[in-house]
Amino acid sequence: MSLDKNQKRPYSIESYNSEWILKFKKIKENLKRIFQDKALVIEHVGSTSILGMKAKPLIDVLVMVEKMESFTDIKREMAKLGYEYDENYIAPNSSLFYKVGPDGQKVENIHVCERASYKISEFLDQRDFLRSHSEWRKRYSDLKEKLYKKFPDNYPAYREGKSKLLDELGDVAKKWKASEMST
Repeated sequence: MSLDKNQKRPYSIESYNSEWILKFKKIKENLKRIFQDKALVIEHVGSTSILGMKAKPLIDVLVMVEKMESFTDIKREMAKLGYEYDENYIAPNSSLFYKVGPDGQKVENIHVCERASYKISEFLDQRDFLRSHSEWRKRYSDLKEKLYKKFPDNYPAYREGKSKLLDELGDVAKKWKASEMST
């Protein structure tokens, strides 16, 4: 089943929950077992990975691989654990494994990207920037809460409402990372 980002579907925004880290650790253990040496890096990304951040209760995980391939055995093992699969969901030449909870809300996203993908640094730079910049964390959390109140049943409108801030955040995080690397 292909997932449509523009489909109206249920979602919610919650205050930070320390259980999200425990959920990630369980997911990571399964991914290590399934991906084995194909997974170069397995990282908790997205808002649930940032202490104090309001978020959809959706655990986003980044799996970096050397090269995209068919992953036939991996797809079969992930399906046994209840994951659905989609290609090129976040970027060209990427894969997404996801789980949907009983209420119809997504509860896990496993983003698989090649080592050379720009999405890797985007995920990690933005996560690390937000972890170390409380004013941006608050700004983003406040926007998410405001958009949820305005569009509680319209996920595409919620996503669109975040796009300007996310573009700005991406630029700021990239510059911050570059300055961190040069010191």
